Amino acid sequence: MHLVRLTTHNFRAFYGTQAIDFAPPGPEAVTVIHGENGAGKTNFLNALFWCLTGEFTPRLKNPEMLVNRAAYDADRGAECYVELRFRHDDLDYQAVRTVSGRDSKLSVYMLVRGAPKLIAKPEIFIERLVPKALSRWFFFDAEAIGELELSGSERFRQSLRRILGFELVDTLSEDLRRCLTKKQGALARLVNSKELEEIQKKIANIEHVLPSQHEKSADWEAKALRFDAEVAGFEAQLRALPQGKPLQDQRVKLTSQRAQRVATLKEARAALAKTIGDAAPAMQLFSKAMAFEEQLRLKENTGRLPAPFNAQLVEDILGDGTCVCGRPIEQGSCEESMIKGLLRSASTSDFNARVRSVQFAIKDIRGANENFLDSAKRIESQIEAADHEISDIDAELKRIRTELETIDVEAVRSVEAQRSSSQSKAREAHQQHAVLLSKIRENESAITNLRLQYDLQSKRVGQGKSVSGDIDKVKRLIAYVDKTLRHQEARALTVLQIELNKVLDKYLTKHFKARINAKTYQVELLDDLGRPVGDSTGEGQVLKFAFITTVVALAGKKTQEKINFLAEPTLAPLVLDAPFSALDPEYQSSVAQNLATQTTQLVLLLSSAGWGEGVARALDAHVGKRYALISRQAGPRGEKPLKTMMLNGKQLALNEYGSERDESVILEVQ
Repeated sequence: MHLVRLTTHNFRAFYGTQAIDFAPPGPEAVTVIHGENGAGKTNFLNALFWCLTGEFTPRLKNPEMLVNRAAYDADRGAECYVELRFRHDDLDYQAVRTVSGRDSKLSVYMLVRGAPKLIAKPEIFIERLVPKALSRWFFFDAEAIGELELSGSERFRQSLRRILGFELVDTLSEDLRRCLTKKQGALARLVNSKELEEIQKKIANIEHVLPSQHEKSADWEAKALRFDAEVAGFEAQLRALPQGKPLQDQRVKLTSQRAQRVATLKEARAALAKTIGDAAPAMQLFSKAMAFEEQLRLKENTGRLPAPFNAQLVEDILGDGTCVCGRPIEQGSCEESMIKGLLRSASTSDFNARVRSVQFAIKDIRGANENFLDSAKRIESQIEAADHEISDIDAELKRIRTELETIDVEAVRSVEAQRSSSQSKAREAHQQHAVLLSKIRENESAITNLRLQYDLQSKRVGQGKSVSGDIDKVKRLIAYVDKTLRHQEARALTVLQIELNKVLDKYLTKHFKARINAKTYQVELLDDLGRPVGDSTGEGQVLKFAFITTVVALAGKKTQEKINFLAEPTLAPLVLDAPFSALDPEYQSSVAQNLATQTTQLVLLLSSAGWGEGVARALDAHVGKRYALISRQAGPRGEKPLKTMMLNGKQLALNEYGSERDESVILEVQ
């Protein structure tokens, strides 16, 4: 889609009706809206965002105040609306979102030869064009660029896959698997196999709950990220307060140390459990083995074990008829009887082997027990040390918390309470997310095993030819779709990484490279030695802008490397508020150039400070439409400042005084 015209009526800073036309796609596809803080830039972005999604950007602190105050004072029942004309697939549409009092309504029309034709279920229609989950990729408050996470979270991966059109193919694959389940159910009924029916029923039940689990998992992950950001924000506020800064820095350090000690404690307990498990048989047998060894020793000492000579020696003496001392041994003599009696106490090779085996086993049991005692003592020392350290850290954290609470600054107490609340919510969200991920893995593994069981069982009972053929076709189709999707996904990520590095090579002053993890979609910036570069650095900010524009360019097929998408990616204009304020001056020009060349349609909301020489030089050739938001104030100017900026060689005043009322107006700049 691309934007055509935006009209606001009584919306926030605008009293009456204000409208702009957007620059269409092409070489001059950039629309620039100039305006100082307070002149309505944020309100303008929210008007557009609200019309398409029914939501607001985070910087709009009071979304309930949609109606301009002057309009509200003049008419308590004042209505405000935002009307957006856009084009999609060569068809023109008009979306109108209206609010009166507390009631809000969205209407969408298809314009057929200029005549409006109402579209049923407008929310669903808009969601298909620009899904809410993706809207913040295209309507972006660039001052919050630091909050954009490229860490490869589940939600980040899903949203990126959705932009690139992979989610539709995922849906196709899921639908094919449901079709396979139904066909397998038909086979089970056809051959009247209770075993197959039971397996198929289990598969169907798991397939029914998996989508909901994935959705809930993504929601909890998003909540966890949001609460983590809140905690970081509150901690930054605490560090900024003079009384709380040293204590807060110390708490951050201690919290990190505590996490390390907890990890050590967890590993030690796992090692102890493994050691106990490995030594359990020897420990159980130890006392009995020692008692048996003692009995064996007593019997050896009392002569109750076989004598230290073997049966073969006795038989040789009797066969020769001569004793070892040289005396003859006659048959039937008392000497012969005495020597034969020795056979009862003579040792045999088998008996000796069994005795040695028992003795070696007892030795192994003793060694295992001694090793266990040594290992257990060492691990228990580690556990005890970690427990003590955690206890000491907790005591210190409690002291810091108490000290922070006693600081006689209401702001500190308020921020501390908010931080604790967000931290508790973040902890719960992370726990819920982990639980759901575990359930998802278990269910996916269970489906794989159940399908294997089904295949084996179906071969035993035989298959109906028609159903068997259908099942085989669906399986082949699933295999083809999965293989093709994997290939295209790998291709898309490779192209994304190549194009992203082309941008970085062109605009970064350092030899940094971007790397995208094919499994998690995590995007990392690496220095020339392959070490990760921090997100908060100037280069890290450039990476985020480059990544956003490269994704938009890839979806809009504006990259040099092309991809034949299996399903159409999400294509939308890129709207940025204050895009250069978060960047180092040395990178503003290069990022501006990249934004203009990588997007199909670009809308920038800038302050006079954001329109420096470098930005102007990079964008002038691409600007198709230019507007200024003029802030008008009631009453005389007095000593109040007058803000101006140079545009097209002319000086433009961005604020006026002596107006009939406080409001902002939109002026096209020629």
